[in-house]
Amino acid sequence: MSQPAASEQALVLSLAPSGESYQKITALSAESGCFLCLKRASKKNPLKNAPDLFDTAEIEIETARNGNTRFVRDYRTLHRRCQLGTSYRTLRCASEFVKLIARNAPLMGDYPLLFQLTEQSLDAFAERPHPEIVHLKSLYRLLQAEGYPVRESWWPQLAADLKTPAVELLNQPTPEEASEEKLQTALALTESICKWLQHETDFVLP
Repeated sequence: MSQPAASEQALVLSLAPSGESYQKITALSAESGCFLCLKRASKKNPLKNAPDLFDTAEIEIETARNGNTRFVRDYRTLHRRCQLGTSYRTLRCASEFVKLIARNAPLMGDYPLLFQLTEQSLDAFAERPHPEIVHLKSLYRLLQAEGYPVRESWWPQLAADLKTPAVELLNQPTPEEASEEKLQTALALTESICKWLQHETDFVLP
């Protein structure tokens, strides 16, 4: 027996096979935060209602009465971000971003805000050029919104030669054109923030 099914709008953060019959989904919703659920694969039509990484979907979930395992009763794609799989650089940056969220969502208790910011970031990865810059801006914006002292603690530790380009990259819209030097700077700033997270917070890095 299972508990009554409940429907939630969620983002798909990761997918992995679970045995021969199921797919394990890591999802993020405004109601539940980050959670795991199992979806049975259709043997006759494996592509029918198949989830894809970075989907926004309506997921109907039922929970087994004898445990906490969640099963997907129905899956309906609302928005599929196919563009994220067409570029290795975009896929890598977007994957790193959602892995960070999946591992640390319990530390970010405002689930509606976390869902909103994650969905906006995935849209930016899909629509904007230069995923390195999108990744930097998304990470900084997320941490600021969640109340982490990036301005008060990370910024004073930042190397002086990175501060001027950091202001430009973080405060201006993602440009249509960017030099390789600017992209490398974005990568360096992202690495700096991640090192700060590792040493100054309880975050677990991917």
